Amino acid sequence: MPHIICVWIILNILGNTIKITFKVPSKYIVWILLIFSILINFIFFNISFESFFIAFISFSFSVSSYDLIKYYSLIKLERKKR
Repeated sequence: MPHIICVWIILNILGNTIKITFKVPSKYIVWILLIFSILINFIFFNISFESFFIAFISFSFSVSSYDLIKYYSLIKLERKKR
């Protein structure tokens, strides 16, 4: 479980850095983060189904938490406008 959180933090930082620095569209960042998540887990935890599953979980957690934060901030801005 701790390495899922570590990979999640790495993926969030990497995704935000790619989005800000290279101006890559969000639909491509998702695929880039999935590839990086799989590579990180295969390098540090060997190639197995378990490491692939953990890579997919940490990737999903990273993308969903980013979307949750983004949409929560949009809701707050919408409420302030009213």
